[in-house]
Amino acid sequence: MPIAAEKMKLYPGGSIKSAEWQAIRERIRARAGNRCEKCGVENHVLGGRLHSGKFLKAQPKGDNGLRLVWPNPGEEWWCGDVEPIKLRIIKIVCTVAHFDNHLTDHSDDNLRFWCQQCHLRHDARQHAESARVTRRRKAPQIDIEDWLSSA
Repeated sequence: MPIAAEKMKLYPGGSIKSAEWQAIRERIRARAGNRCEKCGVENHVLGGRLHSGKFLKAQPKGDNGLRLVWPNPGEEWWCGDVEPIKLRIIKIVCTVAHFDNHLTDHSDDNLRFWCQQCHLRHDARQHAESARVTRRRKAPQIDIEDWLSSA
C-alpha cells in the first residue's frame, strides 16, 4: 500500500528512500536473514500460496503436473515439492513494518521484516479503520434524525 505524504515525513530523512531509512531497512533485513520474520518465506522468491497461507516455491518446468507461465512468456513454472499444484505465481517482497503501528518509533525492537501477507494481516484492523474514515469522508451518511425532522 502506498504511504501517504504526511506519513512519509515521519520516516528518518523524510522518506522511505532516504539514506537514513535505507540503512535501518538493511539492518532489519540482515537481522531477519532476508526472510519474513513471521512466516519464514524468503524475500524475492517466486511461488504461490495455498488457501491455508502456506507458501510453495516455484520450480522450473518439471516432467509432469500442471504448469503456470510467469514471469516471461514461454517460461513455465510449477509449485510443490511432491505433487505439482496450479497456483497463481507471485513474487514475495518483504518490507519493514512498524510493530506498534506508530511511524515515529524506528527502534529495532519495533521494526519487523515481513512479507506482504504477514504485513497486511498485521495492519488489517488499521487499514479497515482508515478505509471506513475515507468512505465516510467521500460519501457522508445522512443523519436519520435530521432527515426525519425535515420530512
